[in-house]
Amino acid sequence: MKNYIINDQTIAILKHDQETIIYNVENKKVINKHIKSILENNCLLHGSSMEGRIKSAKKILNIKYKVPILISEAENIILLQIDCLRNKECLFIVANKIINYEEIQNKLIIKCINDQEFIVNISKYSFEKMLINTIKLNNYLKWSKNVNFV
Repeated sequence: MKNYIINDQTIAILKHDQETIIYNVENKKVINKHIKSILENNCLLHGSSMEGRIKSAKKILNIKYKVPILISEAENIILLQIDCLRNKECLFIVANKIINYEEIQNKLIIKCINDQEFIVNISKYSFEKMLINTIKLNNYLKWSKNVNFV
């Protein structure tokens, strides 16, 4: 597969070494392409570079780390970055695909649509901060459309 287009069927994207695993509503795909390249291509497809999306979100939210990445405003696709891209494994979850989460034995279990679960090494508090930032970004984008600038 040459390029994967993140869409309303995408649940999560996992970097595993140099491969990328895409979790969709109906299946799971392994792509022999680095996750950063997939994210960059999708950001460009929707009008901005990944760096531009991250810079904008940092400014809007006044944060420096774990910045949500807007992929498509029209489809309401915002990715929560669970891990650092430098790690061997790095998970991004589409925010509106999260149904619930719970902390068990110092691990967080994130439950998504279609009974898809991800077990991650972050605290419930950190995850909730990421969710709040995603909601703030989404609200800002909706609000900014309705403002009449002079």
